[in-house]
Amino acid sequence: MIKKYLTISVKSQFNIDINLEKEYALTENLVSKKTIIAPTFTKKILSKPGLKLFLTSLITEINNERCSIEFILEKMKSLRGNDFQQMQII
Repeated sequence: MIKKYLTISVKSQFNIDINLEKEYALTENLVSKKTIIAPTFTKKILSKPGLKLFLTSLITEINNERCSIEFILEKMKSLRGNDFQQMQII
């Protein structure tokens, strides 16, 4: 779900399709023992400062539990709907 959310968000914001598979890793926070997302950005992300900042912000929001699973699902549904509407226009 995280991969889809990040991919759809990047597509919506930057209008690019990008494979984010090697751009983050799930790991455990040593103090809280909670699972978190650790950015492992490659050159394709690091070479685009706006994209890096955008992904860092999304990951931080997820890690800080500022967006619930329900929020992510609703956002993905909304963003997919926008893509579908744009495709119909074309």
